[in-house]
Amino acid sequence: MFSKTKSFKVCNLNSRTNSFTMLEGNDPQSSEEITVEQSDESALRMAFGGESSTSLTSSQTKKQLIANRMEEIKMTFKAIRASERVDLLFLLDCTGSMGEYIYQVKNDLVKLQVELKANYKNLDLKFGFIRYTDFDVEKPYSILDFTNSTLDFVTFVASIKDEGGDDCAEDMFGGMNLIKLMGWRKDSTRIVIHLADAPCHGEEYHDKPDNYPDGDPNGITLDSLMKDIISLDINYFFGHIIKPATSKMIDIFNKRLAILSKNMKTINTFDSKDISTLSTHLLKSVESSISSSRSTLTSQLVDKEPRIPKDYIIVKEVPYFPTLPLIPMQRIQFKIPNSLDACLDEKYEASSFSEEFEIKMAPYPFSQGGNRLAYHAVDKDGNRKVVKQSKYKGSSYNSMKRYLEEMECQTVAAKFAFDFNHLRSKQDINFTFAKVLVDKNNDQPQFYSVEKLIEGEYQKFNSNHGWLRKDEDGMNEIIQTFSHWTYQASKGKAMVVDIQGVKIDKGYLLTDPAIHCINVRRFGATNLGKPGMIKFFDTHKCNKHCRELKLVKPSFGILTKTTSSSPSSLNSISSINSTKVDFSNNN
Repeated sequence: MFSKTKSFKVCNLNSRTNSFTMLEGNDPQSSEEITVEQSDESALRMAFGGESSTSLTSSQTKKQLIANRMEEIKMTFKAIRASERVDLLFLLDCTGSMGEYIYQVKNDLVKLQVELKANYKNLDLKFGFIRYTDFDVEKPYSILDFTNSTLDFVTFVASIKDEGGDDCAEDMFGGMNLIKLMGWRKDSTRIVIHLADAPCHGEEYHDKPDNYPDGDPNGITLDSLMKDIISLDINYFFGHIIKPATSKMIDIFNKRLAILSKNMKTINTFDSKDISTLSTHLLKSVESSISSSRSTLTSQLVDKEPRIPKDYIIVKEVPYFPTLPLIPMQRIQFKIPNSLDACLDEKYEASSFSEEFEIKMAPYPFSQGGNRLAYHAVDKDGNRKVVKQSKYKGSSYNSMKRYLEEMECQTVAAKFAFDFNHLRSKQDINFTFAKVLVDKNNDQPQFYSVEKLIEGEYQKFNSNHGWLRKDEDGMNEIIQTFSHWTYQASKGKAMVVDIQGVKIDKGYLLTDPAIHCINVRRFGATNLGKPGMIKFFDTHKCNKHCRELKLVKPSFGILTKTTSSSPSSLNSISSINSTKVDFSNNN
């Protein structure tokens, strides 16, 4: 039996015996492969760093592992606080046709502040404005540097007149060139909201009449502007007002930005033709930027390995699958636990099964998230699937351990959902069944996750750090109730959060959750333990579904010292201000 400190890799997955074939990796000089057949449970214990029945981690080592994980959680919350330091810049085409958008931005800023402060308790927001026009205007630009004074912002924007624009292109490059002159704060979440109904000068960017068909007459180049976005680490959003006029230009911008940034940056777009939806787009842009910034900062503070992106290009179109080969893989799936108490127990051993599996996979990803690439795929029967893989290089991002942790989260979340639906006699909350694929056709095994394709408008409903989606019509309240219920159903041991997916005819189809657990050594890096639970309840407001289930919003106090297998002290906690997160005694 291997000790837990020895390295290993999966060499084979035996579908007959439901076991992993392991390769000992202690002696790099030895050419002899030593394979050991272990039960799935033992292999998973090794993967997750837990104990097996024959190899117990010493108490001292367990305490050190817990202390290390708590330090990582501290750093994660440090990143969360830092990500809420936001510099928001509005960059607007202020030529003759843009008057109503200038007016709308002025009005929407106040609404935006109120909505952000409701979800981000540490919000430190500053906002600025760059006005640009065209070369036929005497004063083509004006700037308001970052300020936290709403009055200063509103006064400045109210003074702007829409003027100029005697051709179909505007001096966009001149406006973008001013971005680097703004007083960006160190380590802030930096956001540009760019609204325009006309493209930049240069016939390569559009098919309209242009007084400067050779491009910017002042010599400003696309590369210099894209490099500014990269060096300033800006989250850039472009609102199409007349999409046919600006879509070709943004496609060119994005292709160049992807090359220069090695896929680390992109210009996100939204359709702002309907001006009444602008406030919603502004809110989503800021929220997604804070989330992205939090992920980056967390990686810098916590990850042991630098984030180096893989080489890839995004191709959104679905491939013609009949021309693609079937790839033989091994598919692993966890069985749904029999009970919540069992699967949250310190000594729980997951049960899994594996089988041969064939799949056709697109050669290029169609989408990317903060950490993963998503590929169109079909199985041999033609069923649509989504295959996901880390977008970063390195062993820690591509280990089987990481994929098993993600699958365990989704499997346990599915068990919570089954019990929740049974309790209510409704099928509101449904998680897709995640599985792990192992491709052994390469020198090193390649790992993927695979699940059913979720069709529809993909939304995130809450996060693992207290953010909750605004819900004006109450349609999404049941999801917040579900997260609340998981805490109460588990007697304070766990909570399902970071819930995302689509609304379907009957309820929601969800994926990629996180689980906060008192045992911080389980459920991967998104498990923020008791501090994460506190952050959820800091922003959660009980609704009619919470009241129907007689859920109680807990108060949190300083825990007495516990071990990772003894969360019973949750039953004797004193009330304190829930905005103060205590890290000292969470196991």
